[in-house]
Amino acid sequence: MGVRPGHCYNPKVNKRAYTRVAKRVHRKNYVGGTPGIKVRQYHMGFGEKQYSHVVHYVTSEKIQIRDSALESVRTTVVRNLNKKLTAQNFYMKLRVYPQFFLRENKQAQGAKADRIQQGMSQCPFGKVVGVAARVKSNQKLFSVLVDEANVEFVKKVFERLDSKLPCRMKVVIEENKDNLKSVGTTKKRRKLAAMAEEEKKAEEAKAQELKAAKGKVVAGKDSKAPAGKAAPAAKKDDKKKK
Repeated sequence: MGVRPGHCYNPKVNKRAYTRVAKRVHRKNYVGGTPGIKVRQYHMGFGEKQYSHVVHYVTSEKIQIRDSALESVRTTVVRNLNKKLTAQNFYMKLRVYPQFFLRENKQAQGAKADRIQQGMSQCPFGKVVGVAARVKSNQKLFSVLVDEANVEFVKKVFERLDSKLPCRMKVVIEENKDNLKSVGTTKKRRKLAAMAEEEKKAEEAKAQELKAAKGKVVAGKDSKAPAGKAAPAAKKDDKKKK
């Protein structure tokens, strides 16, 4: 059976979120069996480079977007960018996480279906059939860091993808002033690398301060005459006078 249209779940955006799932602590798992998330990556491209512009793919209404739609958009954008720009000339991030579970009370259809199905009495709450991301209006869905020469190409790629999503989208272009901070949180290993670099700089500064302090102490000791060497010189002078 194919996937149901997205508008079947969109009117339920204002209802309470159904997300309480846990793997390590079983007593906190309020959701039964859950399907795996289809999104494979959230960080793509090369993020160590300094880019001049950032292109945002922004929603225009409050809606639920399934993980299959997000993955379809992601793969299409990455394929076009890799073909035109190569992986070293852009950095893209998916800025939402599909954590809301969609439920469905399946019912039989066709001739004599009323004799086969058990109606609403056995499972009125429904079973989990999919995963979606609940987004707000004007929320950034994707962000791409590129140079100024490639901004128009990225914009055209995003404009061709409106049919893959259940809502109207718009493209926002901004100047990239703070590099990765303009696309939200950075990848964990980049954070760890930045922390390690800061710790290394702090250790080097501390070592230089200790070295400078030791140099001052040695210079102070050299400026004073040693107490044990001045007396013998005076005794020799006294012997010569005698």
